[in-house]
Amino acid sequence: MNAWEFKPQPQRPLYKQLKEYIRTWIESNRLQPGDKIPTERELSRLLGVSRLTVRQAIAELVEEGLLYRVQGSGTYVAEAEASTLHALVPEREWIRYLLQAESRYNERNERHPVRLEIEVVGRPRLRERIISAVAAGEAPDIVLIDLVWMAELAALQFFLPLDELDPPWTSSYLDDLLPGVADGLLVDGHIYGVQADLSVTVLWYRKDLLEEEGLKPPRTWDELVAHASTLARAGTSHGPKPYSIVFCGGVRGGETTTYQLLPLFWSAGVELVEGKGPGLAGKGAERPLRFLHGLVHDHRLASPDVVSLPWDGPRKRLARGEAAFAFGGTYEKRAIQAAARMGEREFRERFGMVPIPAPSDGTPAAATGGMVFAVTRQTRNREAALGIVKELAAPELMEAFCVRTGRLPSRRSVAAVLEDQSWYQREESAILPLARPRPVNPHYAKISYQFRVMVEDVLAGRASPAAAIARARAGIEAILRG
Repeated sequence: MNAWEFKPQPQRPLYKQLKEYIRTWIESNRLQPGDKIPTERELSRLLGVSRLTVRQAIAELVEEGLLYRVQGSGTYVAEAEASTLHALVPEREWIRYLLQAESRYNERNERHPVRLEIEVVGRPRLRERIISAVAAGEAPDIVLIDLVWMAELAALQFFLPLDELDPPWTSSYLDDLLPGVADGLLVDGHIYGVQADLSVTVLWYRKDLLEEEGLKPPRTWDELVAHASTLARAGTSHGPKPYSIVFCGGVRGGETTTYQLLPLFWSAGVELVEGKGPGLAGKGAERPLRFLHGLVHDHRLASPDVVSLPWDGPRKRLARGEAAFAFGGTYEKRAIQAAARMGEREFRERFGMVPIPAPSDGTPAAATGGMVFAVTRQTRNREAALGIVKELAAPELMEAFCVRTGRLPSRRSVAAVLEDQSWYQREESAILPLARPRPVNPHYAKISYQFRVMVEDVLAGRASPAAAIARARAGIEAILRG
């Protein structure tokens, strides 16, 4: 430390200038935690100021916790005290991802480390938990939400726009996203979160059972009915029980019902929302509903209780051998594999996935999905919260997470690496061109609910397809009018 390094400025108390000088000295890592600083006499001589000025500066730094005194020994640099950030996630599998981001952030910010407190609330309760926390003024700093909620919660100003907090980084991140991903993230021209993974709707099937019957994976509605009927009649000892097809078919399935079944409507050329008005228009809108109704009531290939299945019901039944086909998403691979208690090789031999079948005159379609990390406006440490979210978007962490879980990444750079490493990611990537995001609309949650009620009413026999569609259209129109 040389005296010429400290250059006092007029019009500011000298001890405050000295205090900031010593703080800068520590934060630049010229003094490490545990290092002993020179005595008051030495600092006074080296910096050319009075001992009283040094004593005042040191006293305040000790009071703030940056320095500490040891009687009879001297004054030392304190360990940096971590600030706490509260994160909210739906499942435990995200904890490791967050802790890796915390570690990377703290390596880059030794003087301002953070400690993450992670709360797992379960997917069905997540959205309501976020809304109630914000209303109470107790929002977490970082939340992980379903992509389809982004437009609604961003419109309610729950989140900070990342492009305003760090424009250069956001621009670079957007440039590295796979085609179509940014469409779901951008709300009114702003980006409010980073997408951790990318999933697409698929039809899971028992590959081994189809091969036993010499059947190829179904690509059309007619093929699905024919193949499921064949497997049901075959009645192999390890095959499906009375029903061959399973899906979420009602309100209890939550957003999963819409995610799984909306592609049936798209493949028939039917939209849920068109422009600023409701979709589900024309006689063609009845076709998917009649198909689903037929699976339950005519062909008896799906159980009537699909209307009451929870969001994870289809994959559990598939894994237990109670169905040969299950509507689902690519993100479920790890859960199905774990529930079936299979290693990678056995899973690959017994399970497969294809795009959701389409009518013979239609085009296969899939819905994209994913989970998004966002920073809430109520955070008290936006710089640290933003830093953690940027680490969560880092290619290295995203790659590790996707390899561990079998999910697709949202970034081009990571996808390019994984295509050379995993058979599963290659199969997912082949389906991706057929996929598109669900409607990006601040009222999407209410619109999706109307869709689920419509499906449940038809499958439960409470309404005809025409009547259920008319009610849904009226409901969506009222929602869009506000």
